[in-house]
Amino acid sequence: MLILREREELREALVSYKPAFEALTKVRVLLLGPVGGGKSSFVNSIRSVMYGRVSHLPIMGSSPKGFTKKLKCYDIRVEKGGQPTAVTLCDVMGFGDSEGTGLTLHDTLAVIKGRVPEGHKFRSEAPVNLNTAGYRLSPGMNDTIHCAVFVLDACKVFSYSESVEETLKDVKSEISELDIPHVVLLTHVDQVCHAVQLDAQYIYTSRTVQERIEKAAELLGLPASFVLPIRNYAAEHSVSCNTDILLLSALKHMLQAIDDTFEDYSFSPQEAETKH
Repeated sequence: MLILREREELREALVSYKPAFEALTKVRVLLLGPVGGGKSSFVNSIRSVMYGRVSHLPIMGSSPKGFTKKLKCYDIRVEKGGQPTAVTLCDVMGFGDSEGTGLTLHDTLAVIKGRVPEGHKFRSEAPVNLNTAGYRLSPGMNDTIHCAVFVLDACKVFSYSESVEETLKDVKSEISELDIPHVVLLTHVDQVCHAVQLDAQYIYTSRTVQERIEKAAELLGLPASFVLPIRNYAAEHSVSCNTDILLLSALKHMLQAIDDTFEDYSFSPQEAETKH
């Protein structure tokens, strides 16, 4: 079947992916966004695609304050226990609903610039600084973030607080200055459209989903083509081809954005190490 072939081609493209910039051994993709958007679920879902069965991360769940408190980096492996691909997904604390809660702009930029060690526990009252354990004063290109992904909940794009909207815009503005490619991952689309809940193939023909894609694009000041609608594995007990294709296609877009950015780099690998 054609969809089976498409899934396998997308999967193979991920397995064989090598960064376009030869100074890099891996690319690091940072998942950002409000609490409860589905960042950890996306990591789990990509793992599920690669394993051919629904995987379960211990940090998954739903909580008003979110489960992720630390910087956690996940190698995406060819199969369970197999060789890692050249892609690492990085998960962090979510943005809070009010000022002074959740991941701050300061700490977000510290992560993007590669200064924060894996396992660091974020606290809004204790910003990352030179005295932070494991702080990298001179991070290398392999320590920095190569693509920022804003993970937004399709159920909430019309009701995010003013504080969340401001944080999204501030972070987007700062990473644009750093020349970091960025896209939007729109999750929970199956919860806003019954047809998509039945079959993920209807995701691009749903008017309801399209309205939320346009709103997500507006929130970040990006073209609608930068918004990638997906369905994470949450309540499912087995993987499905159409859902796998959506997830792999989203990751493919992220990798293309990274490679397109590196194509514009006109400096040497040594200069790249100090760009950020």
